[in-house]
Amino acid sequence: MKRVVLLFIIALGAKMLAAQSWQQTFTDPLLQSYISEALENNTDLRTAQLSLEQSAAMLKQARLSYLPAFSLAPSGTVSKARNEAANYTYELPLTMSWELSFGGKRHHQKEMALAELEKDSAQLKYAQIQLIAEVANAYYTLVMLDKQYAITQEGIRIQAENLRVLRAMKEVGQQNEAAVSQAEASYQGALTTLPMLEAQIRKAETALCLLLNRQPDTIARASWEEVKGIVIDTERAIPLEALASRPDVLAAEQHLRASFSNVKVARSEFYPTLSINGSAGWTNNGVTINPYQILLNAICSLTQPLFAQGRLKANLKVAQSQQEQAQIAFEKALLVAGAEVRDALADCRACSTREEARTKQLEAAQRAYENSRLTMQYANTSYLEVLIAQSAWLDAQLQQIADWLEGQQSRINLFKAVCGGIE
Repeated sequence: MKRVVLLFIIALGAKMLAAQSWQQTFTDPLLQSYISEALENNTDLRTAQLSLEQSAAMLKQARLSYLPAFSLAPSGTVSKARNEAANYTYELPLTMSWELSFGGKRHHQKEMALAELEKDSAQLKYAQIQLIAEVANAYYTLVMLDKQYAITQEGIRIQAENLRVLRAMKEVGQQNEAAVSQAEASYQGALTTLPMLEAQIRKAETALCLLLNRQPDTIARASWEEVKGIVIDTERAIPLEALASRPDVLAAEQHLRASFSNVKVARSEFYPTLSINGSAGWTNNGVTINPYQILLNAICSLTQPLFAQGRLKANLKVAQSQQEQAQIAFEKALLVAGAEVRDALADCRACSTREEARTKQLEAAQRAYENSRLTMQYANTSYLEVLIAQSAWLDAQLQQIADWLEGQQSRINLFKAVCGGIE
């Protein structure tokens, strides 16, 4: 199985990142505190932990199934005839039963329970990774929205000043009504974006509070200028077969192991079963000289299934079909894992390239805006050129913030794809 994984990843041709803990990846102090809180309080994780405890209990039961079962069933009766004294009888038996299967049923059930436990453990770790990514994405989204809100407010302030200047210029005949109306329309349109941004901020805070299992409330976060980005190295490579250690791939592999053991359990039903039953106890029933006597009883039986109304064959067929389904799911998990890694690496490279181009665009837009203002002051140029340059500069700032968030999200997706360690 590992050889198949290795061949698949080599064919993929992508580099893997060295696994690192989430504390090394997400270095912002506030974000780290939120991730720790989510890992401790999130309801989905608590549910997954309970599933893991259930699987551990089932494994313990499967291991103890090798031992005989003991039970104590004391009983007593009272009988009385007319004109006679009451007659008291009692029994205190200790019974034992032990079932041995010649098909290795107990062993295969234990192997299946162990595989289920390891599958639930891998699923719990994968759920932790997904939760970390969701918390980080919500946090950086809030930082982005705060910065967009501040840029929008500054843009509205500038547009209000521009509108005032245009109205003053119209009064002295330097601008016409069309220019004033265009500036006013732009100003009113900018005002409509503030309530939308406020609603998005509230929704993002609510989403993060749900991940933290809190009541919806305001979430503290760093400013865009002070927030610490995601630290993840996309150049340092590790052996490509490490993709097989992704928790979701491990969970699919353990599910395949469990289904394989289940097939063996279904086959073992065709083999005979040896049952040993015994009992020992005390009774006073029917004894007058020495009322306390010991009772011993032992029964041994061998059962070979001959005809079970097609139930055994049907169970085997179902188990085999489930094993094929698990095989398909495992192959799909490998394909999805490889695709996620490849896509995440491509997104990281694309975002890095776009960030460089966006920075140059922002610098050029700022120069254009400053030059247009100087030109209007010392040359004969239209104030609309200043407004156009100013609008382009504000849009470039908003796009830069959006690109920054996409860059952080691409790194979050890469962290999920390589499934960094949980400590």
